[in-house]
Amino acid sequence: MPNIYLRLPTSRCQFFRNRDPKHVLAKDEPLVFSVYTHEHFILRHYLTNTTEQSRSLDPQCFSHQQWRNMMAGRHPNGGASILIRDNQNYLSFDEVQRIFGYRDYNKSEDMDYLCIRLPYEVEVVDVVKQVTSTWNLTKEGVWQLKAALNNEFKRSLIEWAMSTFDYCTSNNRIICRKHVAMLERFLMRYGIDPTEQEKSNMRRVIDRWFATENKNFKAYSCADMQFIDESERTVSFERIEWE
Repeated sequence: MPNIYLRLPTSRCQFFRNRDPKHVLAKDEPLVFSVYTHEHFILRHYLTNTTEQSRSLDPQCFSHQQWRNMMAGRHPNGGASILIRDNQNYLSFDEVQRIFGYRDYNKSEDMDYLCIRLPYEVEVVDVVKQVTSTWNLTKEGVWQLKAALNNEFKRSLIEWAMSTFDYCTSNNRIICRKHVAMLERFLMRYGIDPTEQEKSNMRRVIDRWFATENKNFKAYSCADMQFIDESERTVSFERIEWE
């Protein structure tokens, strides 16, 4: 079955490849979405046959055929070889830029392409069509799918932070875990490179979520929880654990 190759930050690609701890996806192994997910809905409604498109190539997302052409060192539309490479190796972002003739390579370490499985068939104006290797997402579809994947990453990070708090205050004890330790555990769980830039990005995601969309959750700060009113009773902790 055909795939598409979507440009995402390297950390997002690492996150989705490591979602299942029992089966880490290889770079060329496609991520498969359930038919009940929002991502699958986007795939079904924004796919089009690239051979019928009049738009120019979009380096944000490649069809299966375009990717195979580049794997052989050719332009996405085919033609003579541009880059000599081993077609058994997964394309790097730097190689994609070189094939396109780009001059700006400073994002090569920060960007990657995520392999995503396409639906077997889609309905186009009441006609069911089989999806082939030349099908790709429209620009609107690319934007919506990237937004959906980014939101999924953020939700998982927020849930991780909230679960960490719940764990550290459960069973009548307090575990004093540093914020950076919580972030590093998340990075380790999903195979994400633990760079200072990535930690800083995740801190901003968490801080923005608590500060804007969910102001009522500011009480998750232990400092905010130290105040009690007359209607509350005090429960003594049996121990405090430090990490």
